[in-house]
Amino acid sequence: MNNRQRESTAKFLYDLAKGVLLITVVSPWVTGQRSWLLVVFGFLSACALFFWAFWLEGDRS
Repeated sequence: MNNRQRESTAKFLYDLAKGVLLITVVSPWVTGQRSWLLVVFGFLSACALFFWAFWLEGDRS
């Protein structure tokens, strides 16, 4: 991967993490249909995607 592809992938993963967080964590709280398993799984998935993107953006020199 070149730097441009790496940056683009990192941005995509950040956006995906935000989407997962909104759908699995925020949405159940707003609608009142909370499932702790879904909230925990969504939060952990969003964190994993965020750290993957953070790792991709790291200095590779």
